[in-house]
Amino acid sequence: MINKDAVSRRDFIKTAAVASLATAALASAETRKIKVSVIGCGSVSGSYLPVMAASPYMELVSACDLIIQRAEERAKKFNIPNVYPHIDEMLKGPKFDFLVNLTSMPSHYPVNLKGLQAGLNVWSEKPLAVHAADARKLVALAKQKNLGFWGAPITILSPQFKFMAETIAGGKLGKVTAAHAHYGHEGLLWSAWFFQKGGGSLYDLGVYNVTTLTGLLGPVKSVVGMTSICTPTRKLTDGTEVRVEVSDNDMLIMEHANGTLSHVQSGYNYGSADGHSGKTDQYTIDFFGTDGDMHLCGYDWGPHGVDVTTLKEPRQRFAEDPAGYLWQNGAVHIAECLATGKSTIMSMDHAFHVLEIMEGCHVSQQTGKRIPIHSTFKWPIFS
Repeated sequence: MINKDAVSRRDFIKTAAVASLATAALASAETRKIKVSVIGCGSVSGSYLPVMAASPYMELVSACDLIIQRAEERAKKFNIPNVYPHIDEMLKGPKFDFLVNLTSMPSHYPVNLKGLQAGLNVWSEKPLAVHAADARKLVALAKQKNLGFWGAPITILSPQFKFMAETIAGGKLGKVTAAHAHYGHEGLLWSAWFFQKGGGSLYDLGVYNVTTLTGLLGPVKSVVGMTSICTPTRKLTDGTEVRVEVSDNDMLIMEHANGTLSHVQSGYNYGSADGHSGKTDQYTIDFFGTDGDMHLCGYDWGPHGVDVTTLKEPRQRFAEDPAGYLWQNGAVHIAECLATGKSTIMSMDHAFHVLEIMEGCHVSQQTGKRIPIHSTFKWPIFS
């Protein structure tokens, strides 16, 4: 006679074993680590590396910097086993899959190029390159090789951005006709390159606002720009005095494809009690529609709320929860996507579009003309 309880127990044990194996396999897949190397161990790496070292999806393989002592210090602090003074040497060392480029702006193009040529997925601090023509080559190469290529900033990943996108798409503001954004401070004085060719306040600061506005209002058809140098020389924190070669005061007007006009102002001449803090409660991005207005509280790289007023409803604050968003979390986000197969709303086409717009601002200043923008990207970002 068959014992039904024994059969049930056997079935239970068998089912439990299969479930256990499935769970273990899923856990293994979820924690698959991407081998990562970092180039550029200066100031920005001090913000990136703590979150990268804590990521369950990243295995830090190598650190690289022309000033080898900086790479050695970062490697020691974050348990990175290999250190190199040049990218060519790093590429000959232990294999990795994902290059995180945290070098200065003028170095972005050559470093990104070497990474893509080596068959690596690449994350780049902003912008992808100093010149749009160079960035166009990088994007084409990445697509040809079927590689991932992404660039900061990651403002479109914030919960506040998502809320604003949904508010605009839902028609709560009516037709959005105009927007304004600003970001500025007294200037970063720890390195000269911010004020030299390849730097400047638009590429360093305004890039956040351009990314946010294009992400929310769509691709841009043309731009008009005015730029200037307000402070001809700067004294760095080490006492060195440098001559300012690029604009430290920028005004950009963008014509979006749907007829909406938006404006970005950025500069290194903004004295503020809030300084460079993302804690400010001031509005830094404003949207105006036929049925209401919307305002982002704090800078878009560190937002903490969105205020909305309509013709039918009084002003209310929404999206106050940061939901784990960090401006320096871009490489970690991409590593998680690579490890798990999760998709991302970030794209190289959007990053390139932002660069072409910023370059167009400078060309407009030089020529006195309205500059057409030829690139585009998949929009709306949220379907």
